[in-house]
Amino acid sequence: MSAATAAFTGGFNWFKTGITAGVLVVSTMLFAVAYLAVPDFPEWLTASLGVGWAVAAGYGLAVLLAMVYRPKSLAQGWKWWAALAVVAFVAVGGLTLWQGDSGASYAYGMAGQWGYSLTGSHLWMWLIHLVGALVIVSLLLVPQAWKGYLVAGRFIGVAAWTALVFTAIGIKYVAIGLAMASVAVVNGARRLVRVRRRPLATPKPVFAPELKQEPKEPDQPEPSIPAQKANVSRSGGWQLPPLDTLAPPEPHQMNGAAIADMAEEIKDALSEHGVYVDIEDVKAGPRVIKFGLVPGYMPQRPGKDGDTSRQRPSRVRVGDIAKRQKDLALALKSPYIRIIETPEPGEGLVGLEVPNPTPGKVLMRSIVEGPEFNKIVDKGGLAFALGEDAGGQSLALDLAAMPHLLIAGATGSGKSVCINSLVASLLMTRPPDELRMVMVDPKRVELTPFNGIPHLVMPVIVEPDEVQPALRGLINEMSRRYKLMEEMGVRNIAGYNAKSGEPMCFLVLIVDELADLMMTGGLEVEQQLVRLAQLGRAAGIHMVLATQRPSVKVVTGLLKANVPARVAFAVASQVDSRVILDGAGAEALMGKGDLLLLNNDFPKARRGQGTLVYDDEMDRLIDFWRNQQGPPLPPIDLTEEDDVSDDPDPENIDDIYQGNVLDQARDLALRNPRLTSAMLERRFKVRKSIADELIEELRGEGLVIGG
Repeated sequence: MSAATAAFTGGFNWFKTGITAGVLVVSTMLFAVAYLAVPDFPEWLTASLGVGWAVAAGYGLAVLLAMVYRPKSLAQGWKWWAALAVVAFVAVGGLTLWQGDSGASYAYGMAGQWGYSLTGSHLWMWLIHLVGALVIVSLLLVPQAWKGYLVAGRFIGVAAWTALVFTAIGIKYVAIGLAMASVAVVNGARRLVRVRRRPLATPKPVFAPELKQEPKEPDQPEPSIPAQKANVSRSGGWQLPPLDTLAPPEPHQMNGAAIADMAEEIKDALSEHGVYVDIEDVKAGPRVIKFGLVPGYMPQRPGKDGDTSRQRPSRVRVGDIAKRQKDLALALKSPYIRIIETPEPGEGLVGLEVPNPTPGKVLMRSIVEGPEFNKIVDKGGLAFALGEDAGGQSLALDLAAMPHLLIAGATGSGKSVCINSLVASLLMTRPPDELRMVMVDPKRVELTPFNGIPHLVMPVIVEPDEVQPALRGLINEMSRRYKLMEEMGVRNIAGYNAKSGEPMCFLVLIVDELADLMMTGGLEVEQQLVRLAQLGRAAGIHMVLATQRPSVKVVTGLLKANVPARVAFAVASQVDSRVILDGAGAEALMGKGDLLLLNNDFPKARRGQGTLVYDDEMDRLIDFWRNQQGPPLPPIDLTEEDDVSDDPDPENIDDIYQGNVLDQARDLALRNPRLTSAMLERRFKVRKSIADELIEELRGEGLVIGG
């Protein structure tokens, strides 16, 4: 090579570079041809070593470059190359701890079957390899490291021996303590036997007092508030209706063979689509049967060698079960099925609710006689017999703990029957000196039969114009109660009744159609209901709001935020279901009492069947209270009028215009810049001319926008 050529190349070895490039090009071409031409080559790459091929290729490339450019380094630095090989080995084993979404990477991990054979995808096995690799690398690079390992092993052995010695001493003292305790127990038992041997000759005086005390147990719960067993109120002046007022429960026979066939159909329908489940728990309710599904395991596919022992079994995903809801509906010939993806607390099952082929009725007496209902009554709450859930358990709620309830459902879904069940539950457990009610029924036919019972503060309100004065009266009553509790130094109605000689009664507001009130009253009705919902619980004031049009204009966000307990019957669309339950589900209910309950006790909506109260039962219950003459009730005045009259005197129009009304209109305009004269008419009950002048004044001040 001439001097000019050497100067041009700068000492660059073209021969070695060409060999290296040729090896790389040939290897790449062979890999590409094999990847494209051989059908099973890509699957073999993934199944054999997976991502570990990148580690192996990197190590091979480093060895190739060392052989071409630094061949002596392979012999001189063999320790480093061996340490690098151990690190690559541990890295490949660590890749098996990560799994892919499907295929061989899901079964063996990211390092394929070869990497799986190193660790078996067990973390503890990979940690053993890691510790061994650290020891080998340290011994290769630092030959004197074995002395340090000997010292560490010595200290570990001494520590282990010391721990064993102290453990043996502890076991010794524990055994001595147990022996002494057993001796003491035996001696005490002997003394007790000697004492009890004396009265054995006359057993009658010993057991006779217990037999005489058993019949007196039902008379003991006198402190509890209106106990159904005593059948009298706490004051003793009012009698509670007997249980015979309600119709006895009707027997319901379950078809076990039909339920078993249904379970097999569910398993077969899911297995046809590759979803394997086991049914371990079946709970039959009155209208719905709840199957508890346990996700099974997918069948293992044999590898190339036909061996399946090294494969890990994969379980069916919960999402795959939920995707087959329509297929299950087709197999079971019913559109009213519901899959509960979230497992129930304490149960590792996926719930599947299917309509019962032999439906039954839930009569109110079966819930009233149950322990859940009586527990609420004995505790002093407002018991409400809602019905039974999908598993046949009683749904007995406490209205005082909710503290308010929102009921929604289309026509014929069971909403009105639910309201009757609520009123019947309160009338069965609470006398009028402990519970008063205010009912609003714009439809005039649902709640008007209750007129005449002593529980009503006023006759059932049927005119929309009378609703707002009644709501203002309730707010005034609530303020009066808070002042009394403040003077007494208590926090709620329970504390006040415990200290005061004149206890307060509960007040329950029942509205059968909320949509009519929101359309006629608008903003003022919403503000009054929200105020009662926010502050009414401590004062013993509770609300039950029902509507058959659950739109966002009727059930506003502020109202929903203060009424956490909701009962949804069958609605027309999924949009209505989301307004009530903040999720879908109510649009697929069967109607006739089929419901979804959402309250603070359950994170998800709970399905159930509402109680059925016959008209004859309600008539007997109403007649019982109408015909009973009890002591006089404390008056509750809810007829306070508003400060602004309905028809102001023309001489005082200027005073109204310049006075408090204008200031209140400014406050409304600040909250609602699109205020209209019609809203001011309803809000302040003024004539249209005055409302127009107020709007013009606010528009001049820049507080109102729009035409």
